[in-house]
Amino acid sequence: MIQSQQGRYRRSAVVLASLAVAALVAACSSGGSSGSSNAASAAGTPVHGGTLVFARHADIFSFDPYNTQDDESIFTEMQIYDRLVALSPDGKSVVPELATSWSVAPNGLTADFHLRPGVKFSDGTPLTVNDVVFSLKRAINQQGSWGFLFSPVKGVTALNSSTVQLQMSTPFAPLLAALSTFAASIYSESNFKKWGSQEGNHPLGTGPFALQNWSPGNSVTLVRNKYYWQKGKPYLNKVEFTNVSNDNSRVLDLESGSAEVIDNVPPNQVAAIKSHGDQIESVLGSAVGWVTLNEHVPPLNEANVRLALAYAMDRATVAKTVYFGLASPAKSVIPSGTFYYNGNTDPITFNLAKAKALLAKSTVPHGFTLNVMIASGDTASLDQTEIWAADLAKIGIKLNVTSLEQTTAQQRYNTAQYSAWVSEWTNDTPDPDEMMGAGLVYLPQDALHTYFNDPQIAGLVTKARQQLKAGARADLYTQIQQLYNLQGPYVYTVDIPRLYSATPSVHGFTPNSQGDYELQNVWIGK
Repeated sequence: MIQSQQGRYRRSAVVLASLAVAALVAACSSGGSSGSSNAASAAGTPVHGGTLVFARHADIFSFDPYNTQDDESIFTEMQIYDRLVALSPDGKSVVPELATSWSVAPNGLTADFHLRPGVKFSDGTPLTVNDVVFSLKRAINQQGSWGFLFSPVKGVTALNSSTVQLQMSTPFAPLLAALSTFAASIYSESNFKKWGSQEGNHPLGTGPFALQNWSPGNSVTLVRNKYYWQKGKPYLNKVEFTNVSNDNSRVLDLESGSAEVIDNVPPNQVAAIKSHGDQIESVLGSAVGWVTLNEHVPPLNEANVRLALAYAMDRATVAKTVYFGLASPAKSVIPSGTFYYNGNTDPITFNLAKAKALLAKSTVPHGFTLNVMIASGDTASLDQTEIWAADLAKIGIKLNVTSLEQTTAQQRYNTAQYSAWVSEWTNDTPDPDEMMGAGLVYLPQDALHTYFNDPQIAGLVTKARQQLKAGARADLYTQIQQLYNLQGPYVYTVDIPRLYSATPSVHGFTPNSQGDYELQNVWIGK
């Protein structure tokens, strides 16, 4: 989890956003593949066959994008389902996936997508335009976990057997970015209706892999989709995701050969892993560490209290000692690789005197006790919390830390049964609309289970959605970030990468900023 060499990913927001808006208003010609990175060919001739064992820090909850809220479920769904468009390897635009081309009306109120011919689901049945319409109608449902991503989309219709049209109530700048996310996954209508309420356990998609077995709490096994539309892919016969919550245990699995890939690599073990000869894969700019605060738990409903907590976070020490210099202090609630990121909006820094002064203006001027939840086995979160606790004690705030198994902690967060949780935000799209929508205007999740509500910020987010001019959107998001820093709804900590490690026998493993492992490109050599 790092943000070293930020300059590699941090570009002018206007330049990046111009690419996104240009992609929205112009037609995109057909491509022969999804545009996914194919590092495998650079490593030699891909070999078909074999099973990839991937040890992850947590289990999944569902295969239904409609209700998914955790990264592990999201990253698994990305292997099973395709979308109309995919995020490009560099994370700056979108490329064809199930749609080979698209066009947007000059007024921005309709968008037509032309479907790739001959695509089949993993059971051999053909993908139809009705499957696409059905899936996207569920995606835009405002009662779903991610309906807010598509709130300007008022309708989805089939113009003919190979063309889908989306109708918008207003111009919608991040449309393509939203359609590249897991939330816009396409699946079989007949399969969904067959399983009804159990559909989340029986996915059927057109992606490179299909579900073979899910043993909750233990493992998820995927098998090769022999009908996958990318010729010759995937190379692997099988992928087994094992649930290994303890950081050290995952590293030991990698070193012993029990696993070929692991996630959430502990920063303090990166050097040792490299010296052992294993690969480190770092995804930069799409994640920021933070502590979510439940405002239904007093005194977290007070901005002065939240800000006192935020100003007592020593981000530089966390970056240096917890992440071994692989991270940098966060300067915004938005991940640094996101469009319109601005680290010069009066960021919240480490300042105990200011924290104490803010607390003095609250209803708890002499301090209080805060219960903080972390995932057991997560050494980075534990070390970070210990640093924070020592500084908070200096202004009268005591931390009670509870370590819970990752899946249990996620469930408590999902149901708002917590006070504070040390976690991170991973952006599924290069556009900030997802994060801002989730944190402000998304009613089913109550602002990411924080219950934060600021009508002024929400209004600016809505306005930014409708603004197709990159410069104007940048100005709006600068205002939004400044207002966030006056409210402190989340204690952002450090810009972090997602760290993975793979054995030398693994080729083509290039996870992108969307969280897609790109396993269709992976093969196992000697």
